[in-house]
Amino acid sequence: MSIIKACIIAVSMYSKIPMPQFEWEEKSMRYALAFFPLVGVIIGALQLALFYIWQKSGLVVQIYAALATVLPIVVTGGIHMDGYCDTIDALSSRQSKERRLAILKDANVGAFAVIWAVLYFLLCYGAWSSVVQDAIYADKTVCLIAAGYASSRALSGLAAVTFPNANKKGSLAAFSSPAGKGVVCTVLILIFAASGALQLALSIQTGVLITTGVLCLFLYYYYMSKKHFGGITGDLAGWFLQCAELLILCIAVITAGI
Repeated sequence: MSIIKACIIAVSMYSKIPMPQFEWEEKSMRYALAFFPLVGVIIGALQLALFYIWQKSGLVVQIYAALATVLPIVVTGGIHMDGYCDTIDALSSRQSKERRLAILKDANVGAFAVIWAVLYFLLCYGAWSSVVQDAIYADKTVCLIAAGYASSRALSGLAAVTFPNANKKGSLAAFSSPAGKGVVCTVLILIFAASGALQLALSIQTGVLITTGVLCLFLYYYYMSKKHFGGITGDLAGWFLQCAELLILCIAVITAGI
């Protein structure tokens, strides 16, 4: 029963998908992060469904690209994009660690966050527009991207339970501190490996580039968070997730015809 509750907690926390309501207990939260990639699986499945609908309906490319761009935001409610924007503001401030952490907690959105959010969505829109330009590789490319939603969340969850935490009272700490680290880490590593294996099966070259790219970003995430913030927070986790998704999308599109 605790495992089922852990699954419900993960989906309800990291998405807007309606789930049963109950009191969150430490016992139930212990393994919640192990189910975090499930949200990615759902998003990936919805992206595949959207692509299938586009193929059958004759929907114009621009509308398809716009829908594919906003789909992850709609499913998650923008929780990770909020962290991305807060992190951009904090990094752009060039202040002390304490001041950067204070900026992360600030509900106001700064100019740099707006600028980089616009750039982010422009890149996503351009990439999704390019996906469907080459009909020969479009199916494979969308599958590569869809698998990435689970792998990015597997790495994000792995960081949550292994990286230093800068805010012991934040939402991320609430999930990572009671975590059954051994089990959670094992599950998340297996999910990342399975996603990578699927991408390699679809395209060896692209799969290698995606895996290498996200692992390099993962290492930079550790370095950046420790240097500038003294550890990770929920906002930094959102920054990493959004960057990983964009990186996977761009690599898949750029290498589609190679």
